[in-house]
Amino acid sequence: MKSKNLSEFLFNPFTRIAGWQAFGIGLIFIALMGVIGTYANIIFDGVIDMHIEHETTLTHSFILLAIDIISLVFVMFVAGLFIAGKFRFVDILGTMTLSKAPFLLLAIVGFFTKMPDMSDVLKDPFIMLSSPSLVFLLLLSLPVILWSIALMYNGFKVSTGAKGTKLTITFITAVFVAEIISKVLIHFILKRL
Repeated sequence: MKSKNLSEFLFNPFTRIAGWQAFGIGLIFIALMGVIGTYANIIFDGVIDMHIEHETTLTHSFILLAIDIISLVFVMFVAGLFIAGKFRFVDILGTMTLSKAPFLLLAIVGFFTKMPDMSDVLKDPFIMLSSPSLVFLLLLSLPVILWSIALMYNGFKVSTGAKGTKLTITFITAVFVAEIISKVLIHFILKRL
């Protein structure tokens, strides 16, 4: 595969995959993230967020992932209406769901990560540096988040057909708003469970 084709496949597959097909593939990644993340003690508690959680359940993991996807899709849809007016909802649904795929890497790496006991971490946060696998997971999280954001941007661009500065500003604002909404929903929904 040529490097241009590989780059397009990794960062903008939406020129070839969108709509229901992207949504279906994205759901497979989400399901794997939920299952592997649960057993790896990794939760995805925000649109662009990941944390280590020593005690979680499949239900808890999937509630968090559902909140993340719903928040992201809703905000990007509203943002798309603002800059493009007319486009297919299913394209935003598919591209935004598939844009979460890179987070599967964190779930998989988390499965092989040795994490210190939380009571020890509370006493001495620097104890986390004694686990090379944990340090690797934390370092890997930044490029994975950036990769996911690049996918979101390209998915939003392809779905809406928008261009230029207005696209960029609207997208950045939408990501922040989606993250805030997901955090608020997580707080209120999980508080009642």
